[in-house]
Amino acid sequence: MTGAAPPASVRDPLHLPAIVFVSRKPVAGDPRAIPGLGPHLRTVVTGGRLLIRERDGRLRELLPPGRFYDVSDPAVSLSAQRIAFAAVIHPDSAWRLWVVGVDGSDLRQVTLSDGFQFGPPRVELPGGGTRSYARYDDIDPCWTSDSSLVFASTRFPQRAEYAYVPVTNLYTTCLDLARGGWCPPSRITAERNGAEEPALDAASGRVLFSRWWFNRYRAANTGAGITTDPAAAIARDTVNLWQVMTLSLADRRPRLAAGDLDSRRGTMGYQPSPLADGSIAAVYAANLGLSPRPGGTGIHALSRTFKPEHRLAGALVTARAGDAYGGTEGLAPPAACSPAGLPDGRVLFSYDPGARGEFGLYVMQADGSAIERVVDLPGTLELDAAAIVARPGVPRQPPPAGDEREDPEGFARDLAGGRAEMALGSIQVESPRADLASFPGSKATFRFHDLDVFADAPAGAPGHGAASRTPGARLRFFATLARPDQAGGDSAFLVREVAVGPSGEVNERGLPADVPMFEQLVGADGRTLMTAHGPATVAGFNAGVAGTVTRCVGCHLGHSTLPLGTVATSGGGR
Repeated sequence: MTGAAPPASVRDPLHLPAIVFVSRKPVAGDPRAIPGLGPHLRTVVTGGRLLIRERDGRLRELLPPGRFYDVSDPAVSLSAQRIAFAAVIHPDSAWRLWVVGVDGSDLRQVTLSDGFQFGPPRVELPGGGTRSYARYDDIDPCWTSDSSLVFASTRFPQRAEYAYVPVTNLYTTCLDLARGGWCPPSRITAERNGAEEPALDAASGRVLFSRWWFNRYRAANTGAGITTDPAAAIARDTVNLWQVMTLSLADRRPRLAAGDLDSRRGTMGYQPSPLADGSIAAVYAANLGLSPRPGGTGIHALSRTFKPEHRLAGALVTARAGDAYGGTEGLAPPAACSPAGLPDGRVLFSYDPGARGEFGLYVMQADGSAIERVVDLPGTLELDAAAIVARPGVPRQPPPAGDEREDPEGFARDLAGGRAEMALGSIQVESPRADLASFPGSKATFRFHDLDVFADAPAGAPGHGAASRTPGARLRFFATLARPDQAGGDSAFLVREVAVGPSGEVNERGLPADVPMFEQLVGADGRTLMTAHGPATVAGFNAGVAGTVTRCVGCHLGHSTLPLGTVATSGGGR
């Protein structure tokens, strides 16, 4: 394809920089499926090529024909000299990362089939025997400097709670000049259900990524504690969506990056991309959890100050539960995905306007207007486009000052004490000594400091409606043990229950770091306290970073977006 005349669709100049993208075959038997999108399709193998569209519209294949069976997720280095991508060599092989020059030279493999970072590759089955988890996939590379990458991988052996699929987490690797190769990957997130699609946010020096926010453990409606039975839960509904997070590589503490807290769809974000106007373009879907299939998809611009989102392209999906547009009823909607911000403010994206499962590359203005076709090859899906432009480097961020190095003795005492199993709600909650192997580095700890669990957002704000100040309140810290071959993929245990101070403060040391955890606020009678948005039980999971202090205010919807100065605000608004 090198030197080929530009297709008719790109003869007219669009004033675009050079673009790298993948052209992939449709998913067999599911023509409207989008390869690479969501937990069931992120590692699907269909067959594809890595292509470059030059500034004049000419197309060329970047790699020799047949070098890889399938490719995905190209990412351009900050100097615009190299491209990282994921690839499989054979239809049945795992995805690994590679780097190549923009001229197609110096192809190098980045990640190897070198085993899991943590945990055994074989897991004991409940009925006896073992199962191998030796296969894992490395996907979604993102350059954070010209010699370092962040990427998503399933090399930590977990299964998601909502669907029996491997869990992704983020890893880093860097070029080792002394050895002439890439360093072994290091895990930087501890998400329970998924962390993927990283993107460099050069304006803040942080990394954006998508997190699967879901927790199968809900507040029980009979007695105290938690349950996995919807009929026994206070609220039968639960949060199940992908949301855009941001974290610094210096401290690894994630926080919500953007969204509209007034609606769940307005908070959803997959495949995030920072835009020139400061907003974040991301994919939304009719099915917010993208499992088992996304339904209709589109792209919206999310506000970093949590104002209403703005739809740009794709399916018209309302925030109402049970909306069938794009599902099994009604007409199939147009679909949009893979947004990429351009330096001039426009947005490059993949689009299927006819809802035929035929994605091409398009460009639009930042407000979603003036959509123009860029490349649409017959019979293939053009996805994951990125502009080949140089970007300024991000200054290295020093570790935050003043963080306390936590003493692991508190958690070690809990483990050694072998607290008896507790019946909480309708499930048995295990003793923390049940399976230390489930906690890589379990002696590492962090400190949790909530300045006021009853702190509220201002009246009229989406997060307004904290639990009323309650004498004798207590905060429960739960964590999960990995059980890949068990229904739900885990089991829960109560790490600790602590008293809430008179001012609403909880300042607890010695909690297990890098472990998926969630909290529950209860009254003196042990029953879950209620907020305006439901029970005060965290709807997803969080994890503390070893040796640091996690500080926040509140214990309700949007509490992590409140400034620490909110402690003067009293809770109780319904």
